[in-house]
Amino acid sequence: MNLIFSIRRLTVLVAALGLFFLQTAPLAAALYEEDVSTGEYLYLKGMVRKVSATDKSVVLEQVKGPRVTIRVTPDTELEGIGKLEDLQTRQIIKVWYRPEQDGNLGLKILRLPDVGC
Repeated sequence: MNLIFSIRRLTVLVAALGLFFLQTAPLAAALYEEDVSTGEYLYLKGMVRKVSATDKSVVLEQVKGPRVTIRVTPDTELEGIGKLEDLQTRQIIKVWYRPEQDGNLGLKILRLPDVGC
């Protein structure tokens, strides 16, 4: 009887932990939502116009809107590229950033795959 009670309690505990982790997983995955600006960060998509390894920055030209300079720090998440110097002009990228006193702080830069014929 005591063994059955222990197994039942363990089952309830495992089920509760499972539900907890299922609820927190979408929060982690939604850190940078596609094509969305929020109160915590801004989003834009555009073409790379200039990459400066010395200044650690990228200048991005939007389809509609001004050119935007993004500061890249060691904390900036790079996806689709190994390092900042791998970006080339005329590549299409998505950027999530936060405006600050020192400029636009890059949070994540995503290089989109090249589309060819």
